[in-house]
Amino acid sequence: MDDIIVVKKKMNTESGSAMIVNYEQNGQLQPFNQVVLMSGSKRRHELLAFMEPVIQVAQIDERQIEATYLTQYQSDAFLPRVAKTCCEISKAKLSKARESNTLYIAADTMVVACDQIYHKPKDLEEAEQMLRSYFGQVHHVVTSVCLKTTDYLDVFYAVTEVEFVDYYPALEPLIQSYLETKSSLDKSGGYGIQEIDPRFVARIDGDIYTVVGLPVAEVSRRINTAIVK
Repeated sequence: MDDIIVVKKKMNTESGSAMIVNYEQNGQLQPFNQVVLMSGSKRRHELLAFMEPVIQVAQIDERQIEATYLTQYQSDAFLPRVAKTCCEISKAKLSKARESNTLYIAADTMVVACDQIYHKPKDLEEAEQMLRSYFGQVHHVVTSVCLKTTDYLDVFYAVTEVEFVDYYPALEPLIQSYLETKSSLDKSGGYGIQEIDPRFVARIDGDIYTVVGLPVAEVSRRINTAIVK
């Protein structure tokens, strides 16, 4: 692996936790004829609709990759340790991406709360536990992105900090209403920022689309800046 470029851009936020960080970069981005998005996420499909991507889904063992790199980066603080691991998952999704004149895009999202990684909840009980744990607390959402062609690689991650309001009883029916939709079951961290009641959220530092699943403005900027004219 090439040396990690530690910080590309850090947003000026009160907490200092929202950031975009380079993980690995090499090669030059030549003009391409096709975009392939390696993701089954409907949210990512919608965010990249302007690029008219071909949709494919990579078959990888994400939890095995996660375990490997969490161990490899165990000397790091927990959030960057998770973020680097997230990058390796995005890279693995493009390990077989070899078609010429094609830009491949992969992403992965992890929610970090209470010094734990919140994956997709296995059932509504776990989804409720996750959702309730956010109130009165700050958590972080990490989305890694891998941009790849046959002679170009750019891997980075974005971190957005989300703070929920303190719990109060009037929120209870709103919590139950969201859980009843069962949409939490296919979301990392058990919620979709675009779906939950806005009264849950006190503050967001960083790109809200990182929380949705793809920091699309940064993806677009990188592609258009890097491409050889």
